[in-house]
Amino acid sequence: MRRHTKPAVVLTTLAALTLSAFGAGAADAAGTADGTTDSGSTSRAAAESSSWNHGTARVNKRIMERFTSEFLPTGDPALARKFISPDIVMHFGGRTQQGRDTYLGVVAANMKAFPDLKWTVEDMRAEGDTVAIRYTMTGTHKGPFAGVEATGRAIRAESMAFYRLARGKIVEERAQLDMLSILQQMGALPAA
Repeated sequence: MRRHTKPAVVLTTLAALTLSAFGAGAADAAGTADGTTDSGSTSRAAAESSSWNHGTARVNKRIMERFTSEFLPTGDPALARKFISPDIVMHFGGRTQQGRDTYLGVVAANMKAFPDLKWTVEDMRAEGDTVAIRYTMTGTHKGPFAGVEATGRAIRAESMAFYRLARGKIVEERAQLDMLSILQQMGALPAA
């Protein structure tokens, strides 16, 4: 029986490596849920999966660093094709929208409302296919925004967004902008 143990471990490890290439739970496939094999040693497949996940996170973080430094300041459609999937799904303000052209429309409207719009990255974290970014948004309200005509007032607000990437492009964004603060700073709502 001893000689059958080695091929079984090899087959289990190969199966786990195959699954880890697709981002699946290699630890479960290779042994127990805690990433160990029946012998109690740490699964090599689980280590491979962790390494793959970390490598993906690093690459995605670099893509998002370029997105925030190259695309966000300009809203350039040519750069959008480089970073944003044509089928991107966006979730903001309780609404879901889809498509790169829709995304570019939102960016253009924001830039028209705040011609000096600036997004400053305060923090960026990546794990697997997701990158989380905390921003500070600043600008001067010189065009219609959220149903409010230009006031000429300077605004500053916090924002957080979670981006999911696939094949080097953003395929999903979940963003939360502090709209209450913006509306108060524009004078559309009373300050607290």
